[in-house]
Amino acid sequence: MIYQLENEKKKMKQRDSDDFSGYLSEEALFELIGQVEREEMLRAPAHLKENVLTQIRKERRAGRKRQIFAYRAKVLIAMAAALTVLILMPAGSVEDERQPFLSKQTAAVSMEQAAVERRKNIDDKWEAYREEQASGGVRGMLGDIGARVSQLGKRLSWDRDME
Repeated sequence: MIYQLENEKKKMKQRDSDDFSGYLSEEALFELIGQVEREEMLRAPAHLKENVLTQIRKERRAGRKRQIFAYRAKVLIAMAAALTVLILMPAGSVEDERQPFLSKQTAAVSMEQAAVERRKNIDDKWEAYREEQASGGVRGMLGDIGARVSQLGKRLSWDRDME
């Protein structure tokens, strides 16, 4: 009991001193060393390691879930963009839509000739599409989409000029 009172007085003096530099004096260090040799130091709880490891596992799982969510979101956005392009792109060109009206208006062209011309037009477009796909792959397809959009814009402006 007397020893503890003396220790507390020394600690109070150290705290009250104006020249405290943050380090222990030699006397305080020897006292600390002696105390550690006499008494056992505090030990960490037995379950601390398990708790830390389980916390790390939980954080890793949460990170994986976030990565999976981000991947799913990217795929969903890509699918939505692809569907939007498919819906907004016309199936045929403006010329294809006008051809039935032109064939009805001209009596000189027979039904067979119109069917042959339509078939030839479809075959030509199919060949052009296959050549584009063979030459460009995905980049060619993206360039094709850009070209189609610009052609559509030109046709729409041409239609306005005709009216």
